[in-house]
Amino acid sequence: MKLSRTIEERRALELAKKVKERESQLRARERSKHRREAKEARKKDPMSGQRQPREHDKPFLAYLRRQPCAAAHLGGCNGPIEAAHIRYSDAAAGARNPGMQAKNHDRHANPLCHAHHQHDQHKRRERDFWSALGVDAYANAARHYARFLAGDAE
Repeated sequence: MKLSRTIEERRALELAKKVKERESQLRARERSKHRREAKEARKKDPMSGQRQPREHDKPFLAYLRRQPCAAAHLGGCNGPIEAAHIRYSDAAAGARNPGMQAKNHDRHANPLCHAHHQHDQHKRRERDFWSALGVDAYANAARHYARFLAGDAE
């Protein structure tokens, strides 16, 4: 039984170890590359179900806060005007529910006073709230956004 290795055997083992480490690094890079490519493919595919980042538009929200409450015809307006983001899906408008604890894009918002926003819109089914107002929430938001883009200051 031989316990010691020759210098040539040690060099051969070190070289084999280096080759094995290099091959392992190359495989890891390949896996990483495939993960990045798959992630990019998911970003580009709108049907993948991945959440898209919310689009912010602070000037539009400021514009909304200068508009009258969309529920003013019901009376009972109280407090400052707030931007009420629509949170239900509407296939006709091409809008999806952003999900729990998430707001829709800023362009999908309507002006509501604090009372109607916090105590009416958020305290019952939102679709029922807008139906009771007789307002198509997404169409109304689109009209406001078009006026804002056109520079109309009401």
